[in-house]
Amino acid sequence: MDIDFYLFFIYLLAGAFGGFLAGLLGVGGGIIFIPVIQEIITNKALSEDQAYYVLANSVAVVMVVGISGTIKQYKMKNTNLKASTVTGLFAAGSSLGLSHLLNVYEVNNPKLFNAIFAGILILTALRMWFSKKEKNSESKEIEYPPLPSFIPAGLFAGFITALTGLGGGVVLVPYFNKILKLPIKAATGMSLSVIPFIAFPVFIYYMNQTPAKEVFPGMQTGYVMWTAILPLVLASALASPYGVRTANNMSNVTLFRIFMFFVVLTIIKVLFL
Repeated sequence: MDIDFYLFFIYLLAGAFGGFLAGLLGVGGGIIFIPVIQEIITNKALSEDQAYYVLANSVAVVMVVGISGTIKQYKMKNTNLKASTVTGLFAAGSSLGLSHLLNVYEVNNPKLFNAIFAGILILTALRMWFSKKEKNSESKEIEYPPLPSFIPAGLFAGFITALTGLGGGVVLVPYFNKILKLPIKAATGMSLSVIPFIAFPVFIYYMNQTPAKEVFPGMQTGYVMWTAILPLVLASALASPYGVRTANNMSNVTLFRIFMFFVVLTIIKVLFL
């Protein structure tokens, strides 16, 4: 495969921005990675394979971003590993199960998936905006609710990941912040810690599937295009901790407003782009 250094540089920039965004807001960064992956497979993958290529490679990058950011969040004490593990395991089961059903029954309708996702996002945005706003005061000790209360978040986030290839953070953060009443920084930290659990089984699943046509023969495993996503993986993994650090230095109100802006952009992207 000939290397286009201009595209390689663009992918590095996209990876760095997506990784920073993931660390800042506790999302997977898929809103950045997915368009890049779509560009990579344009005119290369068969139409029936394209959605699977996008899902497989976006979750591969999102998984690495989540691991990198979680290490930083743990050092800053913005996450609870027991709660994120419970959430993540249920999310992984939900995501893997739905991915398998979509593949077995050959359900491949991105427009329908996007419509469902957009509706969920709109309801989530309204719920967050009209609920009681969080103040800037920081509590010394975060009180986490009982572990079973994290299970619905996991099931729902896994469902979103399987449908869209996004990390699920865009629904996890509102759940943790508005339903479980965690501070926004703890909510973003928890969300980022859950993302690797969600992405890993989907990544393994698509790595073991056989595409109708390989985009990069001999340089991919199943649907995972190793050489194509390498710049995204490297740049995003390095940038994610810087996003975490930036979020930690922000006020709760500022971080909340940035997250809401991100949700609105995601809705616009899903519906119109």
